[in-house]
Amino acid sequence: MQTSTLEFPHSTRTTYTAIKHLFELKRTKFSSIKYNDDLFIIEARHGAWVSPFSEKIKIKVAATSSTSCHVVVESSSRSILNLLNFGANKGNVSDLSDYINNEVYKLTQPGEIKITKPTITFR
Repeated sequence: MQTSTLEFPHSTRTTYTAIKHLFELKRTKFSSIKYNDDLFIIEARHGAWVSPFSEKIKIKVAATSSTSCHVVVESSSRSILNLLNFGANKGNVSDLSDYINNEVYKLTQPGEIKITKPTITFR
């Protein structure tokens, strides 16, 4: 199993909602995404359904204080019989961690995202 831990200066609910929107709105390589809104856990699968080299990703958001939290990204093989753990991919965990880090900051910092107002002209 491969793991990575990310720290965020935001509340648990804010960070979880940003990560959930990331998976809902952006196109990712993961399928069969399951959300547990009570425990702040997201589980997803990467790879072919019956392949012994497929990967299971689990993202857990946990509070460290009232204004900060940490996110644990875990990758493991989906096959129970896979002793060498071919499905777990350190590169995928690193890439996903970087992607989550970048996107959470974009989604939680409204001043960073420029919103333009449409110009309305009357004729």
